[in-house]
Amino acid sequence: MKTSSIKDGRFVTDSKGRTVGVLLDVKTYERLREAEESLADIRAYDDARPKAVAEVKAGQVASLDDYRARRSRAK
Repeated sequence: MKTSSIKDGRFVTDSKGRTVGVLLDVKTYERLREAEESLADIRAYDDARPKAVAEVKAGQVASLDDYRARRSRAK
């Protein structure tokens, strides 16, 4: 295995010169993980938004006060 350095990471290559891995410093790895988590949150929001908008338009929502009142009556 051989490594070559490029900016924030080092690429690991096999004996034929094909890239088989990347070595990153911990700071870069953590930044990438945070970006991945943020992207997952954005995608979840994008997936849920159409349903939420449709429910609001159909009047299938309740205020927080209404929700709390129903919860306290149920107990």
